[in-house]
Amino acid sequence: MHEEILGQYNWWLVVLSIAVSILSSYTALLLVRRMMQTEGAVRWKWLLIGSLTFGVGIWSMHFVAMLAYKMDMVVTYKAWGVTLSVIAAIFSSFLAFYLISRKERRWFHHILGSVLIGLSIVSMHYIGMDAMEMGMRIEYDPLWVALSIGIALAASFAALQLFTISANVKREEADYTNLKWWGSSLGMGAAISGMHYTGMYSASFHPMEEEKISSAVPVIDPTLLGLCIAFGVMATIGFLIKLIAFDTKMESTTDRLHLANQMYKSIVESANDAVITSDASGRVLSWNRAAERIFGHRKEEMYGKSLRKLTPGPYEEGDLSKMVQVIGRTVELEGLHKAGHTFPVELSLAKIDDHGKVFYIGIIRDITERKEAHARIQELVFKDDLTQLPNRRALYEYLFESMQKEKSDASSAVMFLDLDRFKHVNDVYGHRIGDLLLSETAERMRGCLDEEDLLVRQSGDEFVVVLPEPSEGEARRKAESIMKAMALPFLIDDREIYMSVSIGISLFPKDGHDSELILKHADTAMYQAKQSGGNQYVFFTNQISAMISRKVQLEAGLRKAVERGEIEVHYQPQIKVSTGDVIGFEALVRWRHPHLGMISPAEFIPIAEETKLIIPLGELVLREACVQFQKWVDAGYKVERIAVNLSSVQFRQPSFLKVVERVMEETGMAPRHLEFELTESIVQDSETAIPVMHELKRRGFTLSLDDFGTGYSSLSYLKDFPLDTLKIDKSFIQTINENYKERAVVDAIISIAAKLDLSVIAEGVETLEQLEYLQGVGCEEYQGYYFSPPLSSEKVWTLLKKCALSQ
Repeated sequence: MHEEILGQYNWWLVVLSIAVSILSSYTALLLVRRMMQTEGAVRWKWLLIGSLTFGVGIWSMHFVAMLAYKMDMVVTYKAWGVTLSVIAAIFSSFLAFYLISRKERRWFHHILGSVLIGLSIVSMHYIGMDAMEMGMRIEYDPLWVALSIGIALAASFAALQLFTISANVKREEADYTNLKWWGSSLGMGAAISGMHYTGMYSASFHPMEEEKISSAVPVIDPTLLGLCIAFGVMATIGFLIKLIAFDTKMESTTDRLHLANQMYKSIVESANDAVITSDASGRVLSWNRAAERIFGHRKEEMYGKSLRKLTPGPYEEGDLSKMVQVIGRTVELEGLHKAGHTFPVELSLAKIDDHGKVFYIGIIRDITERKEAHARIQELVFKDDLTQLPNRRALYEYLFESMQKEKSDASSAVMFLDLDRFKHVNDVYGHRIGDLLLSETAERMRGCLDEEDLLVRQSGDEFVVVLPEPSEGEARRKAESIMKAMALPFLIDDREIYMSVSIGISLFPKDGHDSELILKHADTAMYQAKQSGGNQYVFFTNQISAMISRKVQLEAGLRKAVERGEIEVHYQPQIKVSTGDVIGFEALVRWRHPHLGMISPAEFIPIAEETKLIIPLGELVLREACVQFQKWVDAGYKVERIAVNLSSVQFRQPSFLKVVERVMEETGMAPRHLEFELTESIVQDSETAIPVMHELKRRGFTLSLDDFGTGYSSLSYLKDFPLDTLKIDKSFIQTINENYKERAVVDAIISIAAKLDLSVIAEGVETLEQLEYLQGVGCEEYQGYYFSPPLSSEKVWTLLKKCALSQ
């Protein structure tokens, strides 16, 4: 039956029919997706186009598939049947797409949609079959018909599931090569093609009794007709795909523009700066929330109003030349608030030319806080926070500006002031009291100056006064006035504090032609005032500069003198008065400078103590003296001791005893041969000195008190300290034969020492008369130029040999 009537398939048309069904499904998917992304009338437009595309696609697939059969008869179609099949396909597709595109869709919507799509395919097929006119009647196999309907329903359901997932892909993720889209399209195409070819297989064709099978050939070749229909439908589908792509692109562009516009509005409205748009005449077109906050005007009050209400200057009505001048730049202006007060603003202006129409966009920032912060920073930068005086930075700027004025008669004086012993106030009373004292000091100094004078806190307890165009007498008068004011007691927290001040004065242009040099010279003069005892003023001189320069030179050289071997130890013999024998030596340090020659200890020892260089220097002298003494002893010479001077800086070092112990171990010298000469500055701090002195005595060392009778010498020293020897200062010995008072002092010292069982040695003996007097009053030992000046170690060897030979 099938074999009797049906010819062979035209496979080109079969492939085309399947391709038409797939492409129709794909295009319908795109159209429905566009529908789901739109609202209102546009949504219905895309729904209708999608339904038409899918319905026509189903019909064209059916028509092409029918033409794929080679039949030896002419086949025509009934117009009403074809129309009805097309309407059925379109209507069913419309309902199905509508259901699956609903936002509130449920699972039964998918089932109902699948049934409608399946029925549209089935109804279109069997109505189309019924519309065929030929000399045959068609009979259907019920089982195959049922199978075709089942295939249509199942494939439609699966396809719609994928269809729904694919249609909901986010726009930014959409891709025309998406496998889900093509999977959905293939599923729908399978539903259409599978149902059609299964339905065709269920049909059998039988000749009608009253008619005879025609052997005429069709007027138009079926293959050609099928190709025309297939390519026509695919061309239409291609056009629709292009249309969808173009519409999507346009909508995407529109959406981006809309999004950009919304973002622009959001940014403008949320900006902290006023963003204002105006036309060419300066009339306001837009006004954001920040503009309302900054200027106080609401949007409704400013639309169409002139920018003259905001600030004068570049917005004057009828004159835009000033406005044009600030385009592309940031300028500072004065803003006018609705309340009437003005405030500083910063304006950035841009110009937009839209086909001859000019607009201006201005960004205005309220910089009141920034200005206030800048003023505060300037205050912090140029003002001292404690005394509220100008600080060092302000001083340098003032001096630089004032000294740049090239006036032949211009002059000024700089006074450098430093409080004497201010550190003691901080140490005793604490820094809070010290700060209050500095504030009160600033007030007193300010009261001694004229309004045009500049008072500056340099740093710490240092102040600087600049007197514009004064005479030397005027500078002297104001220095004395400040010193008198500072001499009055300060009453701080019920405490009376007495202070004094040292002042150095330099004159411009006499003492220098730039600010740095003038300050340096004033500081140098102040240092000289302090060195001279403080509480005085000193004018800078070249002699002071030379002295300070030499001190700086010596300090720099002293730091390297030990490394370079410039330090020498000389030894002055100590003689027993009764026999004339050498019983010991005093080690004395000498510095042989490579350029300045021999430097006096009186000049470099104070520098060494001030810079703490006395610590390594003292250790060097101690070690060298011990090494040399041990060599004399090892050589067989009878020398009882060697005396080494101690500085108060050395004595107060926590490591002093360890240093002494290490030197003794390294040199092998017995402690009983080493005598430490202590100065008055050491023993004055009895709480610290006594324990260390007792420890030295315990270890076997001997102790002598140097220069006894000078300074603030006290008899309590003799009572409280474990001393062995008193050294009478040479100042008493030098005039002992001329001044009875000097003799009385020497007699008393020797008498007291004898009663306390202390040895006495006189320093600075230079004449026979001096020696004879000392012998007469019972002085046991002496040293001085009468016997020998300090000798180098080589000359000491010669002296010891000579003494040994004479014995």
